[in-house]
Parts: sequence; structure tokens; C-alpha cells
Amino acid sequence: MHPIRLYLLPLLTLALFTIAFYPSFSLAVSKWAASDDFTHAFFTVPIIIYMFWQKRETLLDKRGNLVVGSVLCAVSLFFYLLSLQIQVPTVILLATVCTIISSVVLLSGLRALGLLVVPLLLLFMIIPIPNQLFSMLTATLQLKVSAVSEMIIGLLGVPIFREGNVLHVPGKTFQVVEACSGIRSLISMTTLSLIIGHFTLERGRSIALLFVLSIPIAIVINVIRVVGLVAVYSFWNIDLSSGTPHTVFGVLLFLLGLAMLFLFQRILEKWEA
Repeated sequence: MHPIRLYLLPLLTLALFTIAFYPSFSLAVSKWAASDDFTHAFFTVPIIIYMFWQKRETLLDKRGNLVVGSVLCAVSLFFYLLSLQIQVPTVILLATVCTIISSVVLLSGLRALGLLVVPLLLLFMIIPIPNQLFSMLTATLQLKVSAVSEMIIGLLGVPIFREGNVLHVPGKTFQVVEACSGIRSLISMTTLSLIIGHFTLERGRSIALLFVLSIPIAIVINVIRVVGLVAVYSFWNIDLSSGTPHTVFGVLLFLLGLAMLFLFQRILEKWEA
């Protein structure tokens, strides 16, 4: 393939797309910067671009679908312009991703979407969740983590009383706040599972299975976090619920979750072989 078509055309398309959708990109950056739960998007976006770049030669060799692609592009662009008028951030970002998908169909056909399942999923996953839905998911996870933690702590022989997401033990009260609900770990682990799976696994079913396994991993490490905080205080009178010790404890647990994710990845890799 001619180098101009192989390199210049994708870069020119990316530049024009960036100019046209600057309002959406600017909005996304401001949302990611303002949310601790989506700061990972700044690292995810370059990886997504690299995933597209890896497939550039295959995508350019495929025949585009002019009819379906044109219709999808027209609908998604109308959706985007309408979303700019109503100024709903989630809708604006969804319209942007839909336009990317429509452009792929126009230039490379419907079958090309099969090559880009992971990067397209990652694009949807870096769209910040609406506040009401996010609060509802967080509250549900807080109660679930609190209930499971109460049961495990009771089995350890520690007297405990739970009120919603508040755990009372002799001498101290622990609250399972939003950061300990598991939503942040859930978003991070599912994102990492797709990235790791894309670069290390060959079969789509293996990547999907790793993605599914990342969900209980995220929940388990947050249960361990709460149980660990209460147990360490109850047995050794060491408070890890605030300050630097709390941060270090959280980092160690995240590394534990990452180790579990890589363990499952290795198992799936052996299974593929």
C-alpha cells in the first residue's frame, strides 16, 4: 500500500475529526479532570488511538459501506449537533462515539467493527456516568460491600453492628464511603482487563471472560479493604482508615487485584495454547 494512504490519510482524518469534535473533546477532558473515578481516561485514550493505529492497514484494505455508513454518519452527526444544543454531557459524548463507529462503517464496512470491538468498548467506558445513575450504583455497592464485610467480620469473632453502610465495632465506627464502595476499582479493573486481554490474548471469548472475571475481583478487593481495616483495628488497635496508612493500604490492595487479574490472564493464555 502506498505510504501516503497508509500514514497520511489516517492522520489527516484524525486531525479533521479532532477539529470538528473539539467541543466534545474539551468537555470530556474537563469531566475526566474533575472526577477521581475517570482520571484513568487520560491514559486510556492514547491506548485506544494506538489500537486503531495497529489496525490501520487492515481497515484501509477493507471496502467501505457507502449506503449504510452515510446513513449512520448523517444520523450520528444530527444526534451530535442536537446534543450540543441541549448540553447534556453524556449525550454529547455518546454522539461522538456513535460518529466514530459510523465513520468506520463508511470507510471500512460493517465487518471492520469486529476488529475494533475492544477499542470501541473502551471508548464507551470512558464516558462519565450521569450523576444520578452513578450515585445509585455507588449506593448499591456500598450496601452490598457493607453487608458482606459485616458477615465476614462476625465470623472472625469481632462484635459488630451495621447501620446501612456504617459499621460499629467496640471503640470505633467505620463508614463504607463512596471510595470504598468498589465503583472506582470496578471501572479500573474492567478497563485494565480489556487492555490486557487485547494485547495478550487471541480469542474474543478469552477477552470477554477476562472482562467478566474482573468484576468479582474489583468487589472482592473492596470487601478485603473494609474487613482489613476493621480487623486490624480490632485485633491490633491500628487505625488504617485515614491519612497515609489508608492510601498505602489501598494501593497494596489494588496491586493485589491487579495480580489476580494477571493470574486469570495467564490461565486463559495457557487455555488458548
